Amino acid sequence: MQTLFFGSFSRTVFLVSCALFWTGCGKDEVTPVPDPQPAPVETGTVKLEFKNKVDTAALVFGKNYVNAKGDTFKVSKFNYYISNIRLVKSDNSVYSESNSYHMVKHSQAASTIISLTNIPPGAYTSVSFMLGVDSARNVSGAQSGDLDPAVASDMYWSWNSGYIFLKMEGTSPKSGEVSKNLEYHIGGYGGVNKTQRSFTFSFGSTAANVSTSATPVLELGVNLNELFVSPNLIDVSTRHTIVSAGPNAKLMADNYADMISLMKIRN
Repeated sequence: MQTLFFGSFSRTVFLVSCALFWTGCGKDEVTPVPDPQPAPVETGTVKLEFKNKVDTAALVFGKNYVNAKGDTFKVSKFNYYISNIRLVKSDNSVYSESNSYHMVKHSQAASTIISLTNIPPGAYTSVSFMLGVDSARNVSGAQSGDLDPAVASDMYWSWNSGYIFLKMEGTSPKSGEVSKNLEYHIGGYGGVNKTQRSFTFSFGSTAANVSTSATPVLELGVNLNELFVSPNLIDVSTRHTIVSAGPNAKLMADNYADMISLMKIRN
């Protein structure tokens, strides 16, 4: 009787042990392997530095200058829009800045330096941009950034729903205006009198080398005196005030079409 009980007990222990063994030996949980993530794309920065001047002299508000006709003048305001900036690399690939609209104001030094970010590394061989604002953005309603009318109130014709592309104000003793003021508010985005002007500069043998650790600077000279000459000699006694789009604004735009030059590249 005792032997029977012991045998039954032994079989029970054996079965329980087996059950525990197989339970413990079930499939291990598999931890999912995460999908490989792409390596972060390395990019760099290029800066465009606009140096406003009158011929070879730095522009200083309130200082006397002489234009091509021999008229003395002073400047109290000088603003302009730079837009649609593109860089071309040595392999002919193109970097185009998105939402590329920048207001340069001589009174605000920080605005004279435009930083282009997220640029693929490499050797860049040319840059192009527009002075002015393209026609699409002139008629697109509410804008943002430097095109926000709250920001651009000094460079926006609310009565004409368009942007002023370049504004120069000052005085001249030769001005035909009673108070001797000079006012050039140049705009007009379509038709025969449009005043946007495009610039393209090739870098020649000195490329702008972009990397995560190198930020080239394109130094650009902006000669305000070009407003008064080539191809049109401006006589401030008769053309002292241009504050709307039209043929006179186009004359001034034709003059500023060569106002900007590439001075040097600082790598």
